[in-house]
Amino acid sequence: MKRLTFGLGSIVAIVLTTMLLVKVYHLGQAARPPLKTAPPPDLSSVVALPNGSVLTAPQGTVGRDMVDWLASSDRSERLFELGGREFDGRSIEPTIESKVRIGRGIEILKAHPDVTVSVIGYTAATSDPAADLNLSRARADWIVNALHDGGIAHGRLTAEGRGGADPIGNNSTPQGRARNERVAMLLRHDR
Repeated sequence: MKRLTFGLGSIVAIVLTTMLLVKVYHLGQAARPPLKTAPPPDLSSVVALPNGSVLTAPQGTVGRDMVDWLASSDRSERLFELGGREFDGRSIEPTIESKVRIGRGIEILKAHPDVTVSVIGYTAATSDPAADLNLSRARADWIVNALHDGGIAHGRLTAEGRGGADPIGNNSTPQGRARNERVAMLLRHDR
């Protein structure tokens, strides 16, 4: 067996190389940005429904307003505008954003089987009130069918069209007309 021997120069070279590697490692660590951790989740938007299901409904949203009202002792009826951009122009089918809100509404209604829903369709007012009325009714029917397809009994649902009545936006501006292309849900507790 052969014995390894190192001269003083070899030992110095090994020590200096090791010190250099340690220095480079520490410099690399210092140059790295610190790891970012995600902020803690905002659990105030998570609500438990009476049927045991859980829903995300941030404060200030229609869904949260519905959950809070249904959890209160208020037994009067209440109108909820779905909000947001509900329809593209004079379409019957809601936007993707509205469909997400409808899904949340289904979960809320499933948890409150004592609540009936009147879906009210609206349009921006045009020079053809009969067409406005037909379109608003078709929108309400579409929503009622979506709620029923989601598991809400037909006996709890009604649809109504009001055309260009009750505008919430100015019909003389594109933004106002877009706000008027909407549906609302009137919720009532069964007595």
